[in-house]
Amino acid sequence: MDLDQAIKGRRSIRSYVKKEVPMQLVRQVIEAGTFAPSAKNGQQWRFTVLGGKPKEDLTTVFRSQLENVSKKIGRENMGSSFSSCAIMEQAPIIIMVWNAGERGWETETQSVAAAIQNMLLEAHSLGLGTVWIGDIFSAIETLTRHLNKPWRLVAAVALGWPASTPEPRPRKSVDEVSEFLIG
Repeated sequence: MDLDQAIKGRRSIRSYVKKEVPMQLVRQVIEAGTFAPSAKNGQQWRFTVLGGKPKEDLTTVFRSQLENVSKKIGRENMGSSFSSCAIMEQAPIIIMVWNAGERGWETETQSVAAAIQNMLLEAHSLGLGTVWIGDIFSAIETLTRHLNKPWRLVAAVALGWPASTPEPRPRKSVDEVSEFLIG
């Protein structure tokens, strides 16, 4: 698959077939993340890979915290958090993505985001499906404590074999999103 096909063909996959993902492929996906550009070559990203019982334990903690928060603010104010938890429960692999940057620079967060994008593209090129999950922010302190990490949790990436692939969503044109100031 060429780069243009990977970029334009990648989709957010929210349903997965029950089929194990070989650890060699998981490692390949993470390795692609490590080739992202990073602020001052700090390589701020860290990854926690969960499957099986550890993943079940994590999603149980996540769902429980979502229930606690929803009792306080109302389920209607939880956005897509419960749906994201269901996706994480279904996907065979969850990769928790951390920012271990020590300087607190915004560019460290950008570096981690670039690593995630590389991972999504690599997974797609391997026939795997992913979805970048930001709803972990609804339980970020609980999840960080559960995994006992000193870093800043940035996202979760669900990874597995797609049960279906959605059609592409409309994209704004280059002219709609760009201003050219050329001398």
